[in-house]
Parts: sequence; structure tokens; C-alpha cells
Amino acid sequence: MAIAVAAGMFLVMVGGAAAFRAGSGNVFRLVHSKEIVRLQDELRSRPRDESVKAKIRQLDLELRQEMFSRLQLSRNASRALVAGLAVFLASAHFVRACRRRLPDPQSWGERTFQKANRSRRLARYSTAGTLAAVAALAAAASLRPLRLPESALPGIAAGAGETFPSTEETRWPTFRGPAGLGIAPEASATATWNAADGTNILWKTAVPLHGLSSPVVWGTSVFVTGADKSQSSVFRFDAETGELQWSATIKLPGGERPPTPEVMEETSLAAPTPATDGRSVYAVFPTGEVAAFDFSGKQVWARNISPLGNTYGYASSLAIYEDRLLIQIDRGQPEDGQSRLLALDTRTGQPLWEAKRDVAGSWSSPVVFDIGGQPQLITCASPFVIAYSPADGRELWRNKCLEGDVAPSPILAGGLIVAVAPNADIIGIRPGAAGIEWKAEDGVPDATSPVSDGQRVYAITSSGQLTCYNLQTGQIVWTHELEDEFYASPTIVGSELVLVSRKGASWVLATGDAYKELGRGELGEECCASPVPLGNRLLLRGKNNLYCIGSK
Repeated sequence: MAIAVAAGMFLVMVGGAAAFRAGSGNVFRLVHSKEIVRLQDELRSRPRDESVKAKIRQLDLELRQEMFSRLQLSRNASRALVAGLAVFLASAHFVRACRRRLPDPQSWGERTFQKANRSRRLARYSTAGTLAAVAALAAAASLRPLRLPESALPGIAAGAGETFPSTEETRWPTFRGPAGLGIAPEASATATWNAADGTNILWKTAVPLHGLSSPVVWGTSVFVTGADKSQSSVFRFDAETGELQWSATIKLPGGERPPTPEVMEETSLAAPTPATDGRSVYAVFPTGEVAAFDFSGKQVWARNISPLGNTYGYASSLAIYEDRLLIQIDRGQPEDGQSRLLALDTRTGQPLWEAKRDVAGSWSSPVVFDIGGQPQLITCASPFVIAYSPADGRELWRNKCLEGDVAPSPILAGGLIVAVAPNADIIGIRPGAAGIEWKAEDGVPDATSPVSDGQRVYAITSSGQLTCYNLQTGQIVWTHELEDEFYASPTIVGSELVLVSRKGASWVLATGDAYKELGRGELGEECCASPVPLGNRLLLRGKNNLYCIGSK
């Protein structure tokens, strides 16, 4: 009986403690701490500061250790509860089965008081000892933390000879990478490659469905999208081997897929680049389908945000701010009232806010910049560059400086936002100001986005005119004709500028005040996706295949 009572008390105490811990501890807030966010923002402003990187690594390790300890504690508490319940049920059953009849003193025979007292003491001590042993074992199991081995963290070497990039180098979470800038300051690019003979091609894997979206990367996971008239899908590849780990097709509630819109070949049914926050990967398609998949390929949520259709097809890529998935939907003319900006909850897909936009149809992607310590969501569409608060969609400022069919996305460099009015001007804007710092009318791109090394801006037209501008004045530093067609935006990898033409030809150039070619590459197939650096490797998505390029 005593064991059953003690087991019941144990269940109450352990269950109460587990409930209190579940209510007071939030794993997501633990990993996404304000200190991590602050350090990441500091690193964006000082990308070469090794002390900031070291702080991020150490804090990331400590937070993950604590997170896994809490998870293990919860699992051990659950095990202890199960064991306690088993003891309680067994003891209760034993008490019921062995319930003694009323005593019959005449049947006892001769029995001394000392013997009876000794038996009672022995029973009490045995019960107490058993309960103490069970409690000690349960406490030890519940308090035992799970230590996360450092080699399991992305970016920390798993053993001798490991050369996979560090944590910072293995995150390219959105179109054009962190903050949408198209730069990887700590990475490096191989100067030459050739897919025909395998020169410096580390692996090549077929992508099951066609699409023009660029890859995104988190750790050793590479995600791309593809679609046809019957399905919209996301694919996960292994960054080290190129193995296709899974493919997942969006299944909307109700099972009915929206009608497939008519799009141009230059846009495709999978033009928007997906986005990832390390927990899920998010994708949007011209059909209006938008969905989240976890890293195992399981669909977390899906919804239809139609209509998205506009001239040429829908191509705006996704952006992420904290728990908000940001989608730019620009259609029609400014007076039509069809354009909007939408924020969905990354966990559930439910709308958090929506902002109407008095702009024309565009193909530009939204980008979140840290400007003066304030997050600002920057969007481009004729006739405005508009800044919003990504938290609630409140408009912060606007600048009327754009015209035409806006496809290039903006960048932030040297305190200036650089935006493009296709075939008209490339513009340097001081954030929040009514005016502009400079305009340049020559070499203005029409489809690709610019990139900056902090001193210069590089832009390439679809016809192959590469122009270098002074970042602060907009004056042309140099220009060069590449005599090819370009849809992929340029990427700066370390101190090198990487360009990929629509035919799959590539150029690796030195950044600086003069045109200097370092090497060339050939994929042998069409390429419209922007290059993605991965430490000392480079990912390129061709029309049919995904390539990993690096020195052999």
C-alpha cells in the first residue's frame, strides 16, 4: 500500500514539474535569442570581424546545448512518469489482490511481541529503501543533460581533413543570400571549370522538374524548386554529394490545384527562389500556391494566395523577417489596386498583415535591410521605391524615382540603396530622403540585379554590357562588352565577381577599378539562376542539372 501511495505522489510531483517546465521554456525563443539577432546584425555591418563571428559561434553552441538539455530533460521526465505509472498500477493491483481477511487471533498460535515488531520494522525499511532507490534513479535520469557534440553543429569540423565551409559560409537562405546583397565576403571561387570534360565539377545532379529559381542553402541542405502543368515541387539535395534526398509536391487543403497560368519561357512556372530559416523551406509559385516543408520533406502548411498573374509571369522571390514570410505581389497598373505586400506566419501560413500598393506590375523581390538599427523592408516597382516595417506592414517612406517594367531587386551598400529603373537609370538613394544621391543612364540593367563590393557597383545588361560605377557618385569607372545574354544576377565571392550567361558560359573577374579576367567556365546548358557560393565551392542551377564547382 505504501509503495502505491508513494508512486502516486511521485507521479504528481514529476508531472507538475514537467508541466511547469513546458510552460516556462520555449525552445524556439531559446535558439532565436535577441542576442543572436543583435550579433548577426552587427556581423552584416562588419562581415570580416572575426571576434563577432567567434561570439556568434560560442553563443550558438551554448544555446543549442541548453536546448538539447531541455529536450532530453523532457524526454527523461516522460520516461520517469511512465515508470512511476507502471509502479503505481502494479502496486495498486498487488494491494487489491493480496488484501487480507480480518485477523483471526486464535489461528496465530504462539507469537512473541519482539518478532512482530521486528517484522514490521523490516517491512518499513524495505519499502523506504525501495522508494529511495526509485526516486534516486528517476532524479538521475531526469537531470542528465544531453551534450551536443561540437562536430554535429553546422560549420564545425567533424574530423581531420574536413574542409566543409563554416556556419556563416553555409547559409544562403534567400535569393542573393543574406540580406539579398549577392555577396559572400569570406568565400572563394574556382577560376575555371568545364562540365563537358568534368574539369572542377565536384558533382552534377539532375533536377526532376524545370525551373529558373536559384538554390538556397542551409548547412548541408540545398533547396531548389521546379514545376510543370500538373505539380509544383521542392527538392532537397545534399551539398556534399549532390544526392537528391527528397522531392515534395504541394498539396493544398481540399486537394484541388489552382489553374496553371500562361507564362513566358523566360519566366517559367518556378521562377521565384525559395527561402529557408533553418527550420522549414518555403516556396511560392505562379499558380498562387505557397507552402512550407520541414527538412524531412513533410509539408507543414500550404495555402492559395491567388491571383498572382501578371505580364510575363510571376517571378518575385520570398524574403523572411523573424517569423514572417514576406511576399511581394505587384500586378496591373498603379490605379488598379491589384498590387499588395503580404506577410504570412512561417509556422502556420496564416496572414499576419497585408499592405495595399499603388504600383504597377513588377518582378522585383522584397529585401529586408538593417538601416540605422531599424529593419526596413525595401520594395521596388514603378513608380516608387517604398520602405515598410516588416513587423506590421506600416509604410516608412517612399521615393518616386522608378519607371518601366521593374525586375531588378535593390541592394544596400555604403549607406545607399541602389535601385534600377530598367533601360532608364540606375539610382543611388539615401534611405528616407525625398531626393536621390545620383543617377546613371549608361549600362543600366533590365533584368539582373546589381551588386557592390562596398566601393563600386557592378551591373550587367541582358545584352552583356558590364559596367562598374563608383558607389558614392554613380560615375562610370569602366565598362566591358561580354557579347552574350544574361538573366542571372552577378555574385561577389570573396574579392571576385562571378557572372553566368544564359548559354551557361561563366566569367570570374577581379573586383576593382579595371576589368581583369581571372578565368572562365562552361556548363554546356542554359542557366538563368544566380550563382550561389558555398565556402570554397560554387553552386549553379542549369536548365536540367544542379552543379557543384570547386577545385579538385
